[in-house]
Amino acid sequence: MNKIAIFDFDETLVKENSLSFLFKYFLGNKPLFIYLLPILINYRVYIGAIKKIIKCRLYKVSLNKKSQQQVFQAGVDTAKKLTPIQPVVDRMMSLHAQGVEIWIITASPQRFIEGIVDELKWPVKRVIGTLLIADNKVLNGLIGEECQIEEKVVRFNLLTKEENFQCTVEEAYGNLPVDIPMLGLAQKKFCVKDGKLSPFFRH
Repeated sequence: MNKIAIFDFDETLVKENSLSFLFKYFLGNKPLFIYLLPILINYRVYIGAIKKIIKCRLYKVSLNKKSQQQVFQAGVDTAKKLTPIQPVVDRMMSLHAQGVEIWIITASPQRFIEGIVDELKWPVKRVIGTLLIADNKVLNGLIGEECQIEEKVVRFNLLTKEENFQCTVEEAYGNLPVDIPMLGLAQKKFCVKDGKLSPFFRH
């Protein structure tokens, strides 16, 4: 039976939200809001869907006609700009030294985070993240179901079932409240807030 530990990425292993770095990598130094002006006429902005609409718009304008390899390289080039949360990274390294497999489950694009992890040389066995949709191996700027909240659990369970991967999740690390479903996969649960690590006990 494999032993694994699961980590969220943004604001868990690093202080920043890495997605903004991905968008700026392809769009340059212009303020991101410039690319959002066309959506202001979208009526859905005013009925609670604004965050999703903004994110989808930025994915579309930044990743359309790009390749998966370019997204991976964006991760490589972004890695050194991020600030690791050292207590969590230290725990990750300690678990790895004990023979526990390290997995990251993140809402950020899977290939982007794989590039970051590769550059940082972290001992991550697998990254599960939001998948980017391609036509004939060329990205079209669309994404699959965002790998967040309950979808993290869905993706984890689907992958382990498809691969008949037998494991126990020893520990999980994430943010509250969005990562509560993912933390539920583990025997020991930890939350990260403002760079500080603490046990999570659900009441």
